[in-house]
Amino acid sequence: MEALIVGNRPLESNVIELAKNKLVVAADAGADRLLKYNIIPDIVIGDLDSISDKTVTKLEEWIVTNKNIQKTDLEKAVDYTFEKGASKIQIVGWSGGRIDHTLTALGLAFNPKISLIDEHFTIEAVTDSKTIKGKENTLFSLMAMPEARVSVTGARWNLQHEQLKMGGRGIHNEIGSSCEVTIECHSGNLLVIQGNFVLPHD
Repeated sequence: MEALIVGNRPLESNVIELAKNKLVVAADAGADRLLKYNIIPDIVIGDLDSISDKTVTKLEEWIVTNKNIQKTDLEKAVDYTFEKGASKIQIVGWSGGRIDHTLTALGLAFNPKISLIDEHFTIEAVTDSKTIKGKENTLFSLMAMPEARVSVTGARWNLQHEQLKMGGRGIHNEIGSSCEVTIECHSGNLLVIQGNFVLPHD
C-alpha cells in the first residue's frame, strides 16, 4: 500500500494526482489544505492545534487525536501510516514556514520508504546506490548530513569516492546526456534532491 501524507503548507494542484489510489493522511491542518482541492483524507491525525473548527466538524469521524509533544504532527502521521502497513510514503505540504519544522521534515527523508515532494523537487535518501532519470540538464543536488563519501556517474559533473560535508559542495549538478545518473553512497548519510525542471544552457 502506498500513502500520501499532507502537512499544513500550501499545496500545488498536483496533489490531486498524487492522492489517487493512495491512503491519504492529513497531519492536523493538512486537512484544511486538502479540502481546498475537494480531497477527503482517509484519516486526520495530530494535536489539532491548527485545524479549523469547520474542518473538525466536517471530518469528525476521520480524526485521531495525538497529543504527544515529543513529535511533530508529520512524524505522528508517518508513524500512523506505517502502522497501517504502508510500504511507501510521499509527503507534501512539508516545506516552508517554521525552519525547525522544515528541518525535522527533511530528516524524515532518511527513511528509504519516504520521499518529500514540493513544487520543484523530490527528496529521497541514497542508502547504497540509487539511479535517477530525467531529461539532460535536469537539476539535482546532493546533501550530506553531516557527511558522506559519494560516487556519481552519468552527471554533468561526476564524482569518485568524494567526501561531501553539509554545505555547498554537491549542490547543483545536472543529469547528463545519457538521461540517467547513478549515485552511490559508500558511507554516511546522503539525500538526493531531484528537480522537476531542466536548466537552460546557451
